[in-house]
Amino acid sequence: MIAGLYRLLKARIFLPLDPKTSLENKTVLITGGNTGLGLEAAIKYVNLGASTVIIGCRSLERGHRAKSTIETLTRRTGVVQIWPLDMSSYASVVAFAERVNQQVPRLDIALLNAGVLHREYVLSPEGWEDTVQVNTLSTILLALLLLPKLRASRADGAGAANLTFTSSGTHKFVQRSQLVSSEGQSILQHVNRESNFGRAQYAVSKILLEFAVKSIAQMTRQENGTVDVVVNSACPGFCSTDLNREYSSFIERILGAVFYFIFGRSAEQGSRTLVSATLLGEESHGRFWTHDTFPE
Repeated sequence: MIAGLYRLLKARIFLPLDPKTSLENKTVLITGGNTGLGLEAAIKYVNLGASTVIIGCRSLERGHRAKSTIETLTRRTGVVQIWPLDMSSYASVVAFAERVNQQVPRLDIALLNAGVLHREYVLSPEGWEDTVQVNTLSTILLALLLLPKLRASRADGAGAANLTFTSSGTHKFVQRSQLVSSEGQSILQHVNRESNFGRAQYAVSKILLEFAVKSIAQMTRQENGTVDVVVNSACPGFCSTDLNREYSSFIERILGAVFYFIFGRSAEQGSRTLVSATLLGEESHGRFWTHDTFPE
């Protein structure tokens, strides 16, 4: 435990660098870009000169408030677009991807950042526990549906596009027993059971996502070694955002505020890692990025 607190404190002191790469004439897509890390990443993309930043979010009202905030802070208008996207619904994910593929001339960066952390077991409309639904299944589906548009970036001579997944270092602490059933169930069936739900579900959803990142990275590497789309994942570190909003009792709020004050990065500081991951080259393909390095 002491070692873990030391790592948190070290990460709080030694912050990731703020990306400076120009994104002039680039089109960027962010899911969950209306709050927290996603909002801060969107601000950075606009400040870096992106021509178009598409934000997919469930609430259009909150999305347009975020757009107003971004335009006020960056003093750039006509860049941000707010599109509806409910990651709990496959139909919404498919409709969003179809709109991207039909209406977006070229997609240079996709940051799949939308995520949830539930305190209680919540079943999605699709029949899956909602943490796994949003953080894993719908995110993977959206990534696969966006691949043709991302691949077209290289075909247009603009170089390989980037597909980055917001992950978490907590995936490294998932135990085999949390994934493997003694009753012959698949991993997804096992983690979907209400009796297996717990505080580790967020980490479980992220290790499943990491498995997918490796597979998608293999799919996008050709036999000659050429990478069609640079695929990676990134952990922003321990950040103060509203991801933990369901832990809202008085004691939890007080303890959380103290802990985040001592050990937590701001959303802006954490977003630096997400944005820098989307600007990495083929050296990052299939790898996990955090604290400005590849820890493996």
